[in-house]
Amino acid sequence: MDAINNLFTNLLNIGLGVAVTVAAFFLMWGAFVYMSAGGNPHQMERGKSGMVNALAGLAIVLSARVLAGLIQSALGTGG
Repeated sequence: MDAINNLFTNLLNIGLGVAVTVAAFFLMWGAFVYMSAGGNPHQMERGKSGMVNALAGLAIVLSARVLAGLIQSALGTGG
């Protein structure tokens, strides 16, 4: 059971690292689009939307990680 718990924890941590990296990339991409819009309202809105979506995705991933930790603690397998 400890091996499965360790595997689950390692997969969660790897997934969190990948998700944070992807969210940081999309946040930077949205900021670049916003800053290079040159006053074009459509491009500015596109950049803002990209940044908001990146932050929302990061919030979802972080809350999923917290929820998984709570489930592990409730099952008594660590967390």
